[in-house]
Amino acid sequence: MRHVQPVLMFLVAAFLFLTIALQSSMPEPSFGKSAAPAVEVITVTEDNFQAEVIKSKVPVLVDFFAVWCGPCRMYGPMVDRLAQKYAGRLKVVRVDVDKSPSLYAATQSQVVPTTFVFKKGKAVDRWEGVPPESDIEKELAQFLPKSSKPVHEK
Repeated sequence: MRHVQPVLMFLVAAFLFLTIALQSSMPEPSFGKSAAPAVEVITVTEDNFQAEVIKSKVPVLVDFFAVWCGPCRMYGPMVDRLAQKYAGRLKVVRVDVDKSPSLYAATQSQVVPTTFVFKKGKAVDRWEGVPPESDIEKELAQFLPKSSKPVHEK
């Protein structure tokens, strides 16, 4: 009987490990929805900020973040959702404040995340921290093209 208990514990542990491993490797079900192509949120630097943000034909949401920042990690998925939701009407980019310190210094902010909205090359809105997504959408509404048709950059 003494040998059965360790074997049983081993089998239970192995079962739990395999269950967790298989669940984490399985794709999430789409429930019949066609997957829209993902919009890439690029990280811009001093080298391409002018081309990607200032010269953009559509409004641009610029997320100034840091990889070590806890609130930035919470805010990142929200920024990604906004990029998907407003694809073609809003460009969404990120700036890593540690890799592009001069861009961050130009914001005159000491908080990350800090977010700007640029339209026609000018900063037209700004917020710091992580506001509710619904508040961000209300802010964005005043800057987005009224048409739901995407504006193509190139």
